[in-house]
Amino acid sequence: MFDQLTQGLRELEFLSRLAQATNRRTFLRWSGVTMAVAAAGCGEDDDDGNGPTGPGTVSPANSTADVPPQAPPNEPLTITVRARDETSADLTTGGSDVIVEATGANASGPITAIDNGDGTYTASYTPVELGDDSIAVTIDGTAIGGSPFTISIVPEVTAVSLGSGDIGILNYAFALEQLEAAFYTAVVAAPFNGITADETQVLTDIRDHEVIHREFFRAALGPAAIPDLAVDFTSVDFTSRFSVLSTARTFEDLGVSAYNGAGFLLDSADYLLAAGKIVSVEARHAAVIRDLLEPATAAFAGDDVVNESGLDVFRLPDAVLATAATFVTTPLDSSDLPRT
Repeated sequence: MFDQLTQGLRELEFLSRLAQATNRRTFLRWSGVTMAVAAAGCGEDDDDGNGPTGPGTVSPANSTADVPPQAPPNEPLTITVRARDETSADLTTGGSDVIVEATGANASGPITAIDNGDGTYTASYTPVELGDDSIAVTIDGTAIGGSPFTISIVPEVTAVSLGSGDIGILNYAFALEQLEAAFYTAVVAAPFNGITADETQVLTDIRDHEVIHREFFRAALGPAAIPDLAVDFTSVDFTSRFSVLSTARTFEDLGVSAYNGAGFLLDSADYLLAAGKIVSVEARHAAVIRDLLEPATAAFAGDDVVNESGLDVFRLPDAVLATAATFVTTPLDSSDLPRT
C-alpha cells in the first residue's frame, strides 16, 4: 500500500510540473487510466514554452492554386487551392472562404470552393468555348499568390497510332519522310544567306527525293496511311547555313539509322526491297550533307554513323521517334509497332 501511495504521489508531482511547463492538451496514460492535462505552449525541445507551435493563420499571398496551363473543352476542370501560413507551411485544417471566378472565353462564377477540411479547397467549372480563361482566386477576400491565372482551352489532341505489323513500319517511315520533305521544302523556299548555286542544286534534289519518298508511302499505305503531321522548325535558323545544314545532317543520319533498324521488322519481302532502295538514297543524302559541312574530309563516314564493322549504325523506332518528336508536334503512338 505504501509503495502504491508513493508511486501515486510521484505521478501527481510529475503531472503538476508538466502542466506548468505546457499549454497544449496532452493525454497521458498510467496504469490503464487516461488523464487529460491542459498544455499551454508545450515545446518539443525545451521547458520554457518557446518551441514550435505548429501552423499559424492563413496567408493569402503564400497560398497557391493548381491551375493547368491547358485543358480541353466540354470536360470538368478542377482547381485545387492549397492554404498556407505566413511561413509558407501547409495548413492542415480548413475554415477559410475560397472563391474562384473565371472570366474570358468561359465566364463562370463566382464559385465557392469546397472546403476539404485539410487545408485544401476545390472548385470546378466546365469550359465549352476555345480560348483563354482568366482564373481569379481569393481566400478570405484576398487574392492568393499568382492570381489571376491563365488557362488556355484548346482541342484535345489524340495521338496518331502508327499501327502494327508491316503497316505500322510503313507508317513509321512515312512519318519520317513527311518530316524531311517539310524541312527541305522550307529550306528551298527561303534559302539561307550566302547559299551557292551548287548548294541550291543539292538541296533542291534532296527536297524532290524526299517528296517522292513521302508520296510513295502515302500511295502504298492507301487508307491505312496516317494523316499529315504538324511540324515545328522554330529551333532552326533558316537564314544560317550552319543551322540548316546541321539540322539536315541530323535528319539524314536519323533516317538512315531508322531504315537500318526497321528492316528486320518487316515481313514482306517487297516492302523490304523498297525500303532498301530508299535507304540507299538517304545514305547518299547523309554523305553529301556531311561533305557540305566538312568538305574534303572523311566526315561522311564518321565514327558516329559507321560502326566498328564498317556498317551504318541503326536505331530502333522508339529511339528514332524520341528524336523526331523535337520537330513533330503531332503525338505519335508507336505502342503497336513490332519490336522483334
